[in-house]
Amino acid sequence: MNPFSTITLLIVDDEAEIRSGLRSILSWEDYSVSVIGTAASGAEALDKIRYYEPDIVITDIQMPGMSGLELVRRAKKEQFDCSFVILSGYDEFEYAKSAIKYGVREYLLKPISIKELTEIILTLKEDILSKRDIHSDRLSTLHKLRTAQISIQRNNLIPQLLRGDLTAPELLEVIQDYSLPIRDKECCIVYIQAFSFHLSREESQEASLCIGKLKHSLEESLTDTSILINEYPPNGLLLLINLPFTAPDGGSLKETLKAHISMRAETKEHIQIAAAIGTPVPSLLSIPVSFKDARQAITWHIYPQAGSVLESQELSMDQPPIIMPGNEILEAILKDNPEEIKVRFNEYLNQLLTTKAPPPTYLYSMCNYLIITLQSQLTKYLDGAPKSYTGNSFATLQSLNSLEEIRVFMCRILCGFAEELSVSRAVKSDPLIEKAMDYINKNLLKSPRTEDVCSYLGLSKSYFSTYFKNKTQLNFRDYTLDLKINYAQEQLKFSEHTPSQVSMLLGYEDYRSFSRAFKARTGLSPTDYQKQYTAEERSRQ
Repeated sequence: MNPFSTITLLIVDDEAEIRSGLRSILSWEDYSVSVIGTAASGAEALDKIRYYEPDIVITDIQMPGMSGLELVRRAKKEQFDCSFVILSGYDEFEYAKSAIKYGVREYLLKPISIKELTEIILTLKEDILSKRDIHSDRLSTLHKLRTAQISIQRNNLIPQLLRGDLTAPELLEVIQDYSLPIRDKECCIVYIQAFSFHLSREESQEASLCIGKLKHSLEESLTDTSILINEYPPNGLLLLINLPFTAPDGGSLKETLKAHISMRAETKEHIQIAAAIGTPVPSLLSIPVSFKDARQAITWHIYPQAGSVLESQELSMDQPPIIMPGNEILEAILKDNPEEIKVRFNEYLNQLLTTKAPPPTYLYSMCNYLIITLQSQLTKYLDGAPKSYTGNSFATLQSLNSLEEIRVFMCRILCGFAEELSVSRAVKSDPLIEKAMDYINKNLLKSPRTEDVCSYLGLSKSYFSTYFKNKTQLNFRDYTLDLKINYAQEQLKFSEHTPSQVSMLLGYEDYRSFSRAFKARTGLSPTDYQKQYTAEERSRQ
């Protein structure tokens, strides 16, 4: 790639899926465009504009906190010569036009067209290169591009090493050509992750901001050390560190990480930041081994007593003895007693925790086994396997951030089995409920309301609502919502059905509402659920 024709790009959107989609929608290198990073908020984007001075910024117009327009205004006020592309929905287009006064000429309407995006990028690229030729001193421009290239290579080296893209001679050449502060000698990977316990959109953004500030503070304090720091989405950092490590203040690696994490997390009680130090390896080319250990070690963050900095070499990877669940949980489900279900599950989980901080994969496996066993046992009480939960429980358990989240998730699944069994019994024993269920199932995609069912049955709304709740232990809304999520899970198993299409099919006007409801019941977003199912199917083939 000719360095003089390289265009740098920053992607800004508060939706992780959109950031990821924009990053992968084009083969940017084919257009001599380097994506220098992404930002989840206007404030984070402004910091990156100040640091990287990108040529092009693609930004959503509506974001919490600093909007896209405010980002443009601030950047222009600080005299950054970025070309901005505004992302907007149809209902935001008139609002987006006000950006003209800030010099914004390009808009992308959602959903994004690849053709339109390509045309805009090529037009902007031509303008930017023309400006460089006409208005910039070539040496000054080359110096700026050289700085940008070094910044890009600093960001690229860790991913290249993890993918195994470089040979030893190529690695040495990259280090020398770009004057990187790292050497091909003993080293390790540190994996830092911010966890948002309630999984809300706002808290995820706060976690992203915490990680951005942590990265900045680490870079400032460790300027003179042999270290590279990269973002690792979502809400994570990777540190590549030469060993032995000594901080400028004489502190050890663990002490340094603890101090910085404490400083960033002390005002955010609902956000936890943890760091995992991977096993030392003799060469930069061996860091995939260190990274694998760090990723495994960071799962211990679910234990409060583990602390904020975990060292893979200090953790016991030994699997405790297998503890099989008894019949107590099944009996509580058959009695449809939610409180007893929670008590019995907590007793089982406490048995698993008799060993101090067992490997989290052990907990995930045992909880996953419990779900699979109960699904099998309940088939003789239902017409087939339970349908109230058909997700990938092991993958979902891995995505949870604390023991409390594991308890809540498991109790929700187990109580869901009990509710389904209760509904099944009510249907089999009550012709009126059976008739109502049949109507709801046949009209599910029409979003049946209580009034519709009452009209079909010839009953008053108040009488039917009370009757339905007494017989099934569920209110009408929860029952239809569960049916919709079950239907969505089945449809998402087909790769040609996108999550947004399924959302519209089920009558959701707002995709975010659908995504929240889906995640609340399965533990995964629709997109993640579809990706995991597709990956599992490929592995079976």
